[in-house]
Amino acid sequence: MTKTETDTRLTEANRRLPATPGDNSDVQPTRSTKVQPALNLAITTIAHPRAQECETAHAIAAELNAPFIPRVNGLPGKTAEHSDREGLLIVEREGLALWVAGQTFRYHPNMATMRVRALSQKKNDGLVDALRLKTGASLLDCTCGLGADAIVAAHAVGPTGQVRALESSTLLALLVIRGMARYSLVSPPELIPAMRRVEVRHTNFTDYLRRESDNAWDIVYFDPMFSETIDISQGLDIVRRLAHPDGPSLHDVKEARRVARHRVAMKDRHPGQNLARLGFTTIKKSRRICYGTIDAF
Repeated sequence: MTKTETDTRLTEANRRLPATPGDNSDVQPTRSTKVQPALNLAITTIAHPRAQECETAHAIAAELNAPFIPRVNGLPGKTAEHSDREGLLIVEREGLALWVAGQTFRYHPNMATMRVRALSQKKNDGLVDALRLKTGASLLDCTCGLGADAIVAAHAVGPTGQVRALESSTLLALLVIRGMARYSLVSPPELIPAMRRVEVRHTNFTDYLRRESDNAWDIVYFDPMFSETIDISQGLDIVRRLAHPDGPSLHDVKEARRVARHRVAMKDRHPGQNLARLGFTTIKKSRRICYGTIDAF
């Protein structure tokens, strides 16, 4: 990825806006979207990089305002120790690897693989059922995370639909954008086409919704539970540190209802206290999670 491509995809860093006057009781703790990564990182390459890996590493270092450190021979820990940094973002032949305290994360779509396979076998999916996703529909996913829900939604709406996913974490957005573009698992065959149709934007959903036009998307979706529901068996506790846990405020939901043509949906921890607080009607429950919807204006 060239510096221009990196800049195009990662320059929408915006601050969360305060709620409107009179909307104080619902405000979640918020944080600004900063270009500086949440982790104290250095950018490096594999042990014997080609020119293109070095170019990509320097471009990412400039974008993230993080130092580029030439790879020290041996394990990543040696390079991290040499750079006096908490972790490393390593530019590899086929993508990026995030190394922190002996753990390495490379992008994968979490549970989307199993869920797309199940849908291809005509089985149900809780998200697809709750959001009533149909072929040709458009979905704005305000909380991308690793993009599992967005990928499943892209499969459900098909090539004639549209899915855009927003991610406020600079580093997580970078890992997902590049990961979705390069991920190559061939089974199920429907996974990669769905993944490639997801458009990931690095931006904060509060600011994005404020700027978006009326009735722009059929459905607007929030999953503030992302950092709690990722599969810890796959070593994704690193990713938990990157995710911004902010949920929507009443003002965010109001803006989402303006932007949606049909409905706004949200995932919540069972029994759905946040859904009730924000005015959603709970429509689907399981032992751990529940979904709620609220009609568009």
